[in-house]
Amino acid sequence: MNTSTFHRLLATLPLLLIVMGGHPSHAEGNTPIWTLTDPIPFEEQPDPSGLGIYERAELSASQQQIERARDEFKEAYRQNPADHRIRYRYAWFLYANGFHNKETLRLLEQSLLDGDSPDPVGLFNASVELRDELGLGDTPLKKPSGTPHRSIPPRTISQKQSSPPGVGKNPVKTEIEQTDRFHHWTFTPYYDYSFFNKGRQGWQEEDATLVYQFNKRFALGAEIDIMQRPPSGTNTYYSALASYYLWKFLEVHGKISICPDPTFAALQIYSGGLIYQATPRTALLLDYQRYNFVQGPIDQINPGIVYNFTDTTSLAFRYVRGWAYNTLEYNYYSTAFNLGLPGDRRLTMAFAYGTDPDSEVGANNSNVASLSPAYTYSLFFTQPITRDLTLFTGIQYCYRLKETGGELYQQLTPTIGCTFKF
Repeated sequence: MNTSTFHRLLATLPLLLIVMGGHPSHAEGNTPIWTLTDPIPFEEQPDPSGLGIYERAELSASQQQIERARDEFKEAYRQNPADHRIRYRYAWFLYANGFHNKETLRLLEQSLLDGDSPDPVGLFNASVELRDELGLGDTPLKKPSGTPHRSIPPRTISQKQSSPPGVGKNPVKTEIEQTDRFHHWTFTPYYDYSFFNKGRQGWQEEDATLVYQFNKRFALGAEIDIMQRPPSGTNTYYSALASYYLWKFLEVHGKISICPDPTFAALQIYSGGLIYQATPRTALLLDYQRYNFVQGPIDQINPGIVYNFTDTTSLAFRYVRGWAYNTLEYNYYSTAFNLGLPGDRRLTMAFAYGTDPDSEVGANNSNVASLSPAYTYSLFFTQPITRDLTLFTGIQYCYRLKETGGELYQQLTPTIGCTFKF
């Protein structure tokens, strides 16, 4: 059985499902989904100094700072009680974020009575629901005609910086953020095929990952990974994975994979780690994996660092320290450069060098373990097809050496896949 490195592309959740290039797993297949995926995205924070209280409330709401946004909306409404737009937005914010009380009901019904809201039927339905929750009986208001719009209006904020008196007549308006929908599901299938020299038979792999994102902090997923490695046969991994933001700058993740009847794969793989946004541009990575093979366990720890030049361009470095079959120790180094291109395209270039374990059956059915060094080069490209569908494709070249030196084999692996959000 050869447990050589096998790189892959995977897509991560909005919080993490962006195609990057592969990274060595040092165990056949099923590379952890977060190995080199993007950390918490770098975002230039807008300067709120030129915003009014209402605009600051909208900004806080867009950043999911619920308590702060509620206080700011409340203050904006206190300062402008006759502004129907503020009352309408404040009422919807309270209703959408679970503040279901008499104050929210009063604001909803008052906004309906204003007669100029963009969604009177939605306001009516929301007030009926609140009255039912609070046990207050039927609403005295008449149901308006028409159909309701979405329950939560889109958040569109403009940063308005007015010039000081006498300096200019036109205010500067800069769009900060527009959020119109939130995808809960992400489906990522891909296929790759490995060509070898030295008379070795080709390998192929089919993988599909489905992730459900409950909110911007928590996601769960499942994966099936089918690997065909003649003459060893076909092995299949079934995996469950999860990701959770403990706080704004710290994401933790974990994954469990099981192969029911392995001939070359691990019986189980347990992995977990974290991504810590140390500065606005720098993230620290730490992952741990344990592979339980029939020949024995493989453990490895993977620290790393990512520097974000912009939202879409970054450079990642990782180091791997591993312990295999209770007798071998190995090291691996890798780097990946992600270049953001116009049209949300992305080009990823990666390089890795190091050793990883190789296990074969020797005389008298004894296991012979060794370390096999390799140079690996990867080039991948992502292309958005539609707003919700992204295609990724790439190629990887691996030059593997014998433990004593000299070429063991060369491997060329093209990959194609896509990410669909819905």
